Order: sequence, then structure tokens, then C-alpha cells
Amino acid sequence: MEEVVILDASVAIKAILPNPLLPHCQALTQTFARLQPVAPALWGYETTSAITKAVHFGQLTADEGRQTLQALTLLDVRLLVPDAEQNQSALAWTLRLKRAAAYDSYYLALAETLHCDFWTADSRLFNALKQENLPWLRWIEDMPPLSG
Repeated sequence: MEEVVILDASVAIKAILPNPLLPHCQALTQTFARLQPVAPALWGYETTSAITKAVHFGQLTADEGRQTLQALTLLDVRLLVPDAEQNQSALAWTLRLKRAAAYDSYYLALAETLHCDFWTADSRLFNALKQENLPWLRWIEDMPPLSG
């Protein structure tokens, strides 16, 4: 069976756009030669929206936005549509975390279901989960950065 990891949209975006976590995020994407990145279907919406926002606010040109979206495609993230069980699990996580929206919870539900690591660069989400002592929760700065 192939080994998978859950890839938060925050990691994917920060692996492409300039930011302080770029070397860590790029280091994680280098592991995709031996690991299959997986995400809930909403990953596509989240990453495309982040790129659109960067174009809208002048951080990227429209051409750079298109190139960035193409670069994300090259990560070959397998997107999974949630079933009724995933929806229930996402709801449970959302209520457990006392959140108003379930987006992040779909990543958590998927990691729990697939019994694999969940990598995030979303500090708000990571900090909310730290006290849960989840063995599969991974903070992006725990990945040694690419050097040079």
C-alpha cells in the first residue's frame, strides 16, 4: 500500500509563494517522490482562492497567478471527495474545536480516517490542536528546511 500524507492548502501555497516558511514547505514537497499527498476536494478551491487573492492584492501578476496554479498541479495532490462518514467526522472535529466553519476539519477527518500524517502551515489551526496530542499532527517547521 502506498504511503500517503495529508497536505494542508496552507503548506502548498507557502511552498510556492515567498514567505518565511518557504524552505520548510519546499522540503516537504521534495518527499512527494516517495509519499503521495492527499487532501479533501476543497483543497483545490482553497489554493485557487489563495492565488486569486494574491493576484487581486498585487502580490502576483495574472500571469504569475496562472504559473503558480500550474506549479500546484505539479504537486500531484490526490483530491478526495468526502462521503457521509467524512462529513460526520468533520462535523465532530468542528464541534470539538468550537469552530463556526468545517473547512479545516475535513483535513483532520481525512488524516484520522487514513491513519497518516497531516502537515499544516496554518499556525492558528496547529495551535488549536497542540493540546490534543495527535500523533499524526505535523507542524511545517518540524520539517528540516531546504538549504541554499
